[in-house]
Amino acid sequence: MNNGIKIQFLGGVEEVGKLAMILETGDLRLLFEYGMSPGKPPTYPLPPPPVDMVLLTHAHLDHSGMIPWLFSKADQNILTTQLTGEISDLLHKDSIKIAKSEGYAIPYNNSDIKNAKNSIMPIEPFQKRQIGNDYEVVCHSAGHIPGSLMFELNCDKKILFTGDFNVTDTRIVKGTKPVDCDILFLEGTYAGRDHPKKREEIERDLIDKIDEIVKRGGVAVLPAFAVSRSQELALILRNSGFNIWFDGMGQKVAKIFLKYKKHLRSAENLKKALNKMNLVHSDKGRKLALKSEVIITSSGMMDGGPILNYMSKLKDDKKSGVLLTGYQVPDSNARLLMDKGRLNFYGVTEKIECEVQYFDFSAHAGHNELINFAKACNPEVIFLMHSDNREALIDPLKDIAQIYTPNTGQIIDL
Repeated sequence: MNNGIKIQFLGGVEEVGKLAMILETGDLRLLFEYGMSPGKPPTYPLPPPPVDMVLLTHAHLDHSGMIPWLFSKADQNILTTQLTGEISDLLHKDSIKIAKSEGYAIPYNNSDIKNAKNSIMPIEPFQKRQIGNDYEVVCHSAGHIPGSLMFELNCDKKILFTGDFNVTDTRIVKGTKPVDCDILFLEGTYAGRDHPKKREEIERDLIDKIDEIVKRGGVAVLPAFAVSRSQELALILRNSGFNIWFDGMGQKVAKIFLKYKKHLRSAENLKKALNKMNLVHSDKGRKLALKSEVIITSSGMMDGGPILNYMSKLKDDKKSGVLLTGYQVPDSNARLLMDKGRLNFYGVTEKIECEVQYFDFSAHAGHNELINFAKACNPEVIFLMHSDNREALIDPLKDIAQIYTPNTGQIIDL
């Protein structure tokens, strides 16, 4: 057997968003990811040809967001963890709600979402799956969020598709390790940017800042991604002694995480952390939360969710603070807050008097971590993807492998 390999990115290769990639070898055609970029309006990848299987690394919408749309065209088989399947289902349903509320066209319906959920072929880290007679997929934990995977495909060549990954241990998941391969598909979200501090230092800085806000009589508001970041913050603040209220979709995600304990660094610690917090279930709860010390709530980019309700009440309070803990895409409300000190409240932009600070709790490998990971994988060929600054990785890696930086839609034959 000596089959060529054909690659085509359908999106997300020269940007952080809507990732999708076709890989063909011999009689096999695979689709890695099929995401959307949740913007205003959302943007989508190119449509794929018919495929034998969909490989999904994790549930975040820029990787999973358009998978239900595939089912409006034909049945599919999706290889991913059961946990990713369940979280994706939750996020897909939420996407329909957001599209309805924002007045955008909805690319799929609830029936497509149900079909996607029912088509999961569950696999776990370090498990193998034979595809046909000639191909084997091996899964590795990606260290990004609970349930996230990297895919190793063994054919004529050994191929590694990283998806999003992290090499640093966090409170919620352990970091991943390099995998020896011939062809490496490397995400580059943080290309050109290193994380300035160790995670333990950032955790201490966050707790110190919350303490400062509370002591001056304010409320520390932590807008957080519902998937993984909310739960990680709960773990970080578990023994802090603050009066903490937890609102938004992160509550549902936490319950799902606890069903899949083996994907967590410590399910017991997460359970204890959740038990120490007050959960918001009503408007009455939100009023009580505003009188507390710390609020953890979605959405992480502040484009919707309970966070806007809290900010409408706290926007003129100079004693309070908004502590951002995640990557903020351009055009997001949180980026507007960071850059201009303003927030868009459903069409009306207002000045925010609260203190605003950013803490780099990234779930992605930083620049030097990306380089060290790639070198340790010992590849012959590297495809740089999922990055708006791939150029920053070319020089450090060009001496160890042949580097490709394809454009969306471009077909590359190896």
